[in-house]
Amino acid sequence: MAKARILAVDDQRYFRVFLEDLLVQQGFEVRTAGSGEEALHLLERERFDVVVTDLVMPGLSGAELVERVKARSPEQDVIVVTSVGDVRTAVEAMRTGASDYLLKPLDPTLLERSLDAILQRKRLRQEHAALMAENLEYLGVLSLYERTLALFSTLALEPLADRIVEGLCLEMRAQGGVAWIARADDATRLRLAAARGLVRVDREPEEIALDALPAELAALHRPEATPFLTESGGAPALVVPLRHEGRVLGFVRVTDKLAGAAFEERDRAIAERFGAPAAVAVANVLRFRALEHRSFRDPVTRAYTFAFFEDIVRNEIRKATRFGRSFSLLEIELRDFARFRRERSEADIASWLERFAFQIGRVLRTTDLLASASEDRFAVLLPETDALGAAVLKRRMREVLLRSDLCMGPGEDGPRAYLSAASYPVDGTQLEELRSALASRLVEDRESIVHELEGKPFPLVLDALAAKGQPLGADALGEILRFVLGEVERRAHERGLLCVAPGPELAGIARDELARFDPVHTRTELVLVAEERAASLAGAPITCVTPAQIGTRRPFLVYYAEGPGYALVGEPQAADGSTLLFQTGDRVTVEHLAFQLQRALGVPITR
Repeated sequence: MAKARILAVDDQRYFRVFLEDLLVQQGFEVRTAGSGEEALHLLERERFDVVVTDLVMPGLSGAELVERVKARSPEQDVIVVTSVGDVRTAVEAMRTGASDYLLKPLDPTLLERSLDAILQRKRLRQEHAALMAENLEYLGVLSLYERTLALFSTLALEPLADRIVEGLCLEMRAQGGVAWIARADDATRLRLAAARGLVRVDREPEEIALDALPAELAALHRPEATPFLTESGGAPALVVPLRHEGRVLGFVRVTDKLAGAAFEERDRAIAERFGAPAAVAVANVLRFRALEHRSFRDPVTRAYTFAFFEDIVRNEIRKATRFGRSFSLLEIELRDFARFRRERSEADIASWLERFAFQIGRVLRTTDLLASASEDRFAVLLPETDALGAAVLKRRMREVLLRSDLCMGPGEDGPRAYLSAASYPVDGTQLEELRSALASRLVEDRESIVHELEGKPFPLVLDALAAKGQPLGADALGEILRFVLGEVERRAHERGLLCVAPGPELAGIARDELARFDPVHTRTELVLVAEERAASLAGAPITCVTPAQIGTRRPFLVYYAEGPGYALVGEPQAADGSTLLFQTGDRVTVEHLAFQLQRALGVPITR
């Protein structure tokens, strides 16, 4: 005899055949339908224990089929089969009454387990119906049954916990109840979710670890998951485990029966009958939350939605404020994307965005979080990352995009990527301040002269910058050099890079200033460009390189750190001591020069 009758609905013939063969092997009687309309005709003429339907079908979709079936027969169990990209539709199907959902590719074991669980619940309902017809306590059992059915009308955890506590208290005529439910992100810990009646919530633990249960709750680990008696504050209490598929999903402790009566065997029987569907309802809600979490991602790029991203950033701000940590945000803007989109098909754009997100993901860590605000704007959260760490990652990201085939380079026919970074707490301690910093730095990136210099070797970059210089008097360059090196020395405890090429005229000033740096507390990487290391710099934390290693004898200075950056490029001094000098505090330009030096010399940006 077949275990049950199943109706399998899918518009793809090979999947219908696959389902039919699989279910027949598992002992079920199977009928198939190639569309939602055909399935409705079969349901009008025949009875089926469970309907298994695909979500995405032409004509009547799987979600619409669920709604029509539940409207006609609320007791009919339906399992929806979906792909990861359809999880939002699956969420709606769960809301309209689907009993379960499974992801493609279909796991035969999970399908059989889901069907067995549904049939078990169906048999339980049938047994209840038969009992109510025969039992003298018909009205009491009916009330219990209706209360358990009401548990399945919500997919929110807190209201469900309230209903479970309320239902148990009413059925057992108790005046107090407390429920702890498993956390969605850590099933080994139970969170206080509901309380009712004569309960001092301030005396109850906020969380209970399943691996460290107090002695009075040790029976929760018993496999039979039956209600058991214990004490609470010296008074009798009945604990109702919420156990599903071998897992403890929570428990309810009921206290204070009316008139001081003791809990009896009848109360334990009611609690067991109520607790079984309550556990299934909790399992459904936790499963729904997991499904809802999947829907926080864009189906094409797999990036998180921006609303979810900002919630995570606000939570990161609270943690950083409390524990004194740092984190950074990146923003990526794709200019001319609207024109790029108009010239391509939807499939081409989806493929491009998928490859773009993949290239970004190549440089991210597992703890980083990529979000999409729109097709042309993305953001990244970098936990435990300071400003310099964010700059390093931003540079790698820019290089990966330029090396890719996504048409991101100068003069190429594609959207151009502009990047900005902001760090907590250097650039702000509130989300609005960090947003403002990101926006202003995007403008700086778009307007920076560095985009004219991309692809040029470092000596030619210096030549191009020097050509933009302004004339200065004979002593001006020396005064600027003293001032900048003095500022860097005061900030030498910060991580960063200082590279000085003073030229022969100002070598003495540079040596004197650099000799003052403390070798113990200096965290800035110091590089001096000179023909030889002076004796006065013995013991100083300085790396010396020759002009030949740099490829130019032009005087320059680059300082890049967590705070403001600075760069100057000069011409060799004329006979009268005058010179042309280019100087900038544009962080985009300074960052570009610092990373070119790092690549040329092999020195780290940070210590």
